[in-house]
Amino acid sequence: MTILNTEELLAAEAWEKRNTPSADFLGKAVEASKLFNEGLSGRNPFKKAMLAEALTTSDFNIYLGKAFDVEMLAKYEDLNPEWPKIAKPTTVKNFKPKTYKELFGGRGPLDKVAEGEEYKERKKSDAEYELKAAKFGNIFKLTFELIKNDEIGELRSLPSDLAQGAIETEDKAAFEAFVSSSGPNTQFFKAANGNAVDNKPFTRENVQAAYVAISKRKDKNGNPVRIAGQKLNIIVPAALLFEAEQIVNAPTIPDPAGGSGTIPNPLAGKFNTVVSDYLTVVNTSTKADATWYILPAPTAARPALVVAKMLGEEQPDIRVKADTGNRVGGGSIAPEEGSFGDDTITYRGRHIIGAGTLDPLATYASTGE
Repeated sequence: MTILNTEELLAAEAWEKRNTPSADFLGKAVEASKLFNEGLSGRNPFKKAMLAEALTTSDFNIYLGKAFDVEMLAKYEDLNPEWPKIAKPTTVKNFKPKTYKELFGGRGPLDKVAEGEEYKERKKSDAEYELKAAKFGNIFKLTFELIKNDEIGELRSLPSDLAQGAIETEDKAAFEAFVSSSGPNTQFFKAANGNAVDNKPFTRENVQAAYVAISKRKDKNGNPVRIAGQKLNIIVPAALLFEAEQIVNAPTIPDPAGGSGTIPNPLAGKFNTVVSDYLTVVNTSTKADATWYILPAPTAARPALVVAKMLGEEQPDIRVKADTGNRVGGGSIAPEEGSFGDDTITYRGRHIIGAGTLDPLATYASTGE
């Protein structure tokens, strides 16, 4: 893995102005990344020795950490999480709960008013949905012994590992909002929400029945859900991939009247098919491969799922720890010389993310028993 070349680091000018005190810092990060790449390549024993020495002297790891951070952000931007297919993105200002309120009482049909009659009062009520972000992270230690033994290859994958870890954290948060280890999350899929967990197998007839059932639901004003003309998401594990293609994506189906003829598939065009690897990561029950879900698309007027990032902290972050103490005779000691407690050089990765459920009106879940 190449950390970054000079051009790529210099292209990160906006990142530099936001995160470092001077342009000189960026130049030193460029040099640190070049020495790291050359030293790990093994082609030049002199560069390898220089790298081993740099890791134990001066402030090399601070500059290398910046190169890691830029590389990690680039890889993070290139990865494709699953959650944007099913959840509405939003932001929060801090770690305090963010409350969504849906007002009811004003959307229903207006009352008829006879000549000379007073208007009837209609009071507002509301439903609240709460969303809260949380902090996730890990530390990565490079020991004094590893540096001295030239066994520093484990640093090579740090940017990639952190980028992938941040994506996995986002997907895990999103799916845990509506999926539990035992199946559909019964805090969301419940009778009180009108979407209690069903146990119908994943067949064309059952998907059609679920669609009809959703289309007949009414909100608290008595208004219809109005799903005609907009696609719902049908979310299935990889085990149901081919069934999903046949059920909702095939343009025609066998004529139910019999014979060898076909008719247009009534479900075609009504669903986006989302085949998720993460469903069975969260749901570890014996029914995980048969469980299927219907949610509104993230762009729907009444989304069911939301994922939040914190303002100013939308991307993951890498830092290096400075806890070396001071010389007995005076003077500070750079982080690269090892921590006061155990001689390690410690990098830390952090990501802030939150997810929650909103409107249950156009949702469905079945364990497929």
